[in-house]
Order: sequence, then structure tokens, then C-alpha cells
Amino acid sequence: MIHSARWCRKALFWVILVAVLPLAGLLACSSPSDDRHLDLLHHDLQLRIVPDEHRLIATDRMRLKVLRSGLRQIELSLSAALRVLRIHVVEGTELRPLPFQSSSASSDSSPSGASSKPMQQIAVTLDAPTQVGDVLTLEWAYEGLINDPPQPSRHLRFVTPSQTSGHIGNEGVYLSSETHWYPDAEGARATYTVEVTLPEGWVAVTHGREASRTMRNGTVLATWDVESKTEALTLVANRFVKRQRDWQGIEIAAYLFPDDVHLADEYLDATERYLKVYTKLLGPYPFPKFAVVENFFPAGLGMPSFTLLGSRVIKRHYVQPYALGHEIVHSWLGNSVLNDFKQGNWVEGLTTYLANYYYHELTGTADEAWKERRHMFLGYAVHVWPEEDYPIASFEQKTDQKDNAIGYQKTAMVFHMLRREIGEEAFWSGLRHFVASYTGAYASWRDLEEAFGLYDEMEATRDDLPYEIDGLVVKVNQLALQAELGQIARSPRW
Repeated sequence: MIHSARWCRKALFWVILVAVLPLAGLLACSSPSDDRHLDLLHHDLQLRIVPDEHRLIATDRMRLKVLRSGLRQIELSLSAALRVLRIHVVEGTELRPLPFQSSSASSDSSPSGASSKPMQQIAVTLDAPTQVGDVLTLEWAYEGLINDPPQPSRHLRFVTPSQTSGHIGNEGVYLSSETHWYPDAEGARATYTVEVTLPEGWVAVTHGREASRTMRNGTVLATWDVESKTEALTLVANRFVKRQRDWQGIEIAAYLFPDDVHLADEYLDATERYLKVYTKLLGPYPFPKFAVVENFFPAGLGMPSFTLLGSRVIKRHYVQPYALGHEIVHSWLGNSVLNDFKQGNWVEGLTTYLANYYYHELTGTADEAWKERRHMFLGYAVHVWPEEDYPIASFEQKTDQKDNAIGYQKTAMVFHMLRREIGEEAFWSGLRHFVASYTGAYASWRDLEEAFGLYDEMEATRDDLPYEIDGLVVKVNQLALQAELGQIARSPRW
């Protein structure tokens, strides 16, 4: 009877949840539609950035895998601000030129489609028949000016990604997915090697780990290895001073402007503190580094392996759980377990719950936990009028305080309800199972439901098993997936 009652309460919770989630969002598949002709495997990028000219000069030697027999033409996207000089197919030491054509297109790269960015489609004609599984190497040479200074938001205190298509200038370099600064295909997730040349005194930061940095003839050449597949590569550069330390095989670093380098230890100490907490809750940290990077425009952005924070924010000691803690939790949720915005954004609400609220509860500051919960309720009451409310699964991106109250705060409290309903063990075991299962993959609201339901079902039946168990262990058995997931420090990801 007890097990039956628990199952009924769980079922009732998910009925309530369905009432705030559109049915289509719950029933959607857990990854973007995959009707692709090719898969981009690796980009070997060689970049020269000239800040005072806003100029990018680039070569991309990419490896791609054919997914459809008879493929004779491929189409990749690139910023309309960049001009393709030549494209070659590479076979050994031989380079053969390929014909290509450019056509204009627009990109709704922000989740809400709020901003359309100028983009071109490059159609490349291959010079030989292809079969499924063929791996081709193409070398692109292109250059152009990237000069779209970020515009301040009318409703928020920071610039959102959709408010700039990228910028190269003396004040700093910011190249993101909205820039379309290298040839790419929708749905592609590749690895990268990046060699970037900048003027002396400049430092570049991107995903992964810096392999080398050398000075040569008044320039700096840095090489970065990005071994984790990523949806889109972001690269920033400025006159940073770097401070770093090692934590359990993970590099933690701060890239700050010279005037703020005295704050480095404060940010490194806080990073170490949060990593200790969240590796216990969520599993091994999924990247080789975590870096706090100071930015030249107002920002609070989380990328795989680093966070980009505006200079004014850095100066305000942005180390609180709702601040730096929030960005570190994004390392697992959003940057490792991926979110398809077309199915709704569960990432921000769950991250808000774990960082903004639960950290206080976990560290024994009950007063602060209560204040944060009250703050979430008040935010929702003040900013969301009944006629303007919408289901949490319809949330995609924050554009104003109403979106913040629904997508972050209201959703966080839904997870609080779930935890109270199914219990501590089922909630935290389910969350760890969810992260382990979807590392490097897309996850949806339905996937979250199934992850929590598996552990709740196991807990409900464990007393009836003819043997004792300590818990449930999830392991990836397929060798190819084990190799792809790899190992961090001393712990395998699988």
C-alpha cells in the first residue's frame, strides 16, 4: 500500500506538470531533427586576427563524414561579412580546387529568433562520387571584417548573444555562434584545433585547453585543443593577465584585465569551492578547465569550460551562488548535457534551483535559502500578470523580467516541488542518472521525467527484491561510446 501510494503521488505530480507544459513539448523527441547529408568531425582552424582593422584572416581544414550515398554537393553556412577565397579537397599532399557558389541567407540564431543575422550559404561541388561513410578533408581560405559593436539591452543589464553578430576591435574580440565565423552546418557537433595569431600583449581564450603559446616577431601564436564535441565554438581575446591553479587535474583560471588582476585569487577560490560541491551532486566535471574571463561589454555568458563576465560585474566580486555558482553549474547543464531550444529550455530553471537556491540549503544557511525562495516567489508575483503567464516548456530565452520569473524562478520551484514529492534519494539519484546518460547529447523535459521516474520506481520496489542493494549504477557498455565519452582526471565519464 505504501509503494502504491508513492506511485500515485508521483503520477499526480506529473499530471500537474503536464498542466504547465504543452503536450507537444513533452512528447517531442529528445534531439533536433537529423536529416543531414554530412557530419562535420573536426575543424583545424588557423586564424590571424588584426584588432585595429576589425579583420579576420582564416584557414579551416575540416574533416567531414558523408551520410548519404551519391552526395555531389555540400552546403555550409558562413557570415556574409566573410569572403571565401578558395576551397580545396585534400588527399595526402595533393590539393585540388573545388568550384563553389555563394547565396544569401538569414540566420535566426537566437532561440527566440529575435534577431536575424546576415549569413551566406556556400555550395561546394565535389569532384568525385561519394559513398556513405566516406571521410573527406576540405580546406577553406576566407577573410573579412567582423565589426558589429554590441548594443545594450533595453530590458536587461547585460548584452544578450542576439544583440551582436560578433566584434573585432581594439576594445576586444568576441566571436560566437551568432558570428558564423567558420564554415558550419546545422546540427553539427565537431572537435577543434585552433591556432590563433594576435598582436603582442593579446591573449585568446576558447573552449578546451591551451596547448602552447609562443612569441614571434611582435605577435603571439596560441594553440588550443578542443576535444569535447561542441555545438558552436566561441573565441574571445583581449589584453588579459592570466592566473591559474590545478584542482584534481582540472585547470582553473582567471583571465582578467590588468586593473582587476588583484581579484584573481577570489575568483579561483570560489571556483574551487563550487567545483567541490557540484562534482559530488552531478558527477565528474566534464571539461579540462574552468576559466573566469573578463569581457569588454556587459555579459554573463556560460560556454563549455569558461564563463564570460562583463568588467563591471567582475569588479563587483561576482562570486555568489547565484552568480559564479550559477555559471559553473552550466558546465554540466547546458554545456555538457545539451538543450534543444525548440523543445523548451529546462536548463535555466534547473540551474537556478541548484545554484541560486540549493547551495544555501546544502551549506546550512537556511535563512539564505528561505530568502532566495521568497525572492523567487516575489519575482514571479511582481513581473508576471495572469494574462501574460505561459507554460514553462514554452520558455526559450530571457528577454525581460517576465521571462526571468517564468523560465528561471517558476521553473526552479517546479524542481523544488518534484524533490519534495519523490524524496531526496530519488531526486538526486535521478539527476545524476540524467547527467550521466545525456552527457554530450540533447535532452528534453520528457527525458528528465524518465530519469527521475526510473529511480523512483527502483526505490519503490527495492524492499521487495530477494536481495539487498545499495543503489543503482548507470554504466555505458558500448565501447565506441566509452571511447567518445573519454575520461576526466582519474574518473571515466562512462
